[in-house]
Amino acid sequence: MREITTIKQNTRYDVWGMVVLVMMLLLAIALTGCSDPAPEETGTAAEIRDKPYSAALEERLAKELGNETDKITRPDYLPEEMFVRLPEFPEDFYNVRSLVRLSRITDFENLEEEYWMQPEFFPHFEDLGVPLLQNPPEGRWGAYGIATYPADSMATIIPGESLDMYFFIKSNYIVETYQGINLVQVFPDSVQIESGFEMPDGSKTVEQDGDKIREHFSVDVSPNPFILEHNFPVYNVDGTRKIKVTITVAEDTPPGNYVIGLDTGEVPEEYEQIWLKDYLNLYTSGGMTKIDRPYYQVFIEVVDGGDV
Repeated sequence: MREITTIKQNTRYDVWGMVVLVMMLLLAIALTGCSDPAPEETGTAAEIRDKPYSAALEERLAKELGNETDKITRPDYLPEEMFVRLPEFPEDFYNVRSLVRLSRITDFENLEEEYWMQPEFFPHFEDLGVPLLQNPPEGRWGAYGIATYPADSMATIIPGESLDMYFFIKSNYIVETYQGINLVQVFPDSVQIESGFEMPDGSKTVEQDGDKIREHFSVDVSPNPFILEHNFPVYNVDGTRKIKVTITVAEDTPPGNYVIGLDTGEVPEEYEQIWLKDYLNLYTSGGMTKIDRPYYQVFIEVVDGGDV
């Protein structure tokens, strides 16, 4: 390593020597004249910033403000006219949808309609719905069809208490009718829980005596019955509905795992007559829409009060 030091020395100069030195310097100035000093070389061609902050800070600011000023809208995969009756597409829609699908947002009671009324809120819209809507079948039309989301929910409750659950139901792709829906409660004897979902105790199957179990649970559904408007060729506000399910557990209910389902049932005659008059040949009863399981299921863990 090179060491740098500062040393102060005392020096005696001969007077005549100093005189001669001064005269020589004056002669050199007279012969060469006065000139500007040569520019100092910097030794680099890099751009010199005249700002007191870094380029990295500018990039972070641009990214942050870009997220606020760049309006995020629905992709241009379908005509805009299909969605004119829906609430405006939220700029943070995809962030909210991701949190819903990750079960980070579970408060469906307070989830605003501008999110759940968008068709993209339901899974598989982009990969199944969009291709079908882009090229709808010619010469025929959809008479009935519904979908629910989420299809399954889970809750823990103690005997004597009530809980509110929410799910969403929509008129399916290319259906052009007004569907009368009446949801009825069912108590299946055995349910195999789908992959990625299990009861708090780790079990994947719920076994119960449906006829006996129904005596322990009171189920209220609102709204019910109701009309699902069509979502083709234009999406309508009431083409998707938020459904509230209030479940009350009797005080004598034994601890254990239970499942309550909601399925489509026969629409009461008084409603059928009203809707037939209102919608004529565009009305259809949603009770004809059946699948191999209830459209919505609530898996319930009943526990003693001290276990909650």
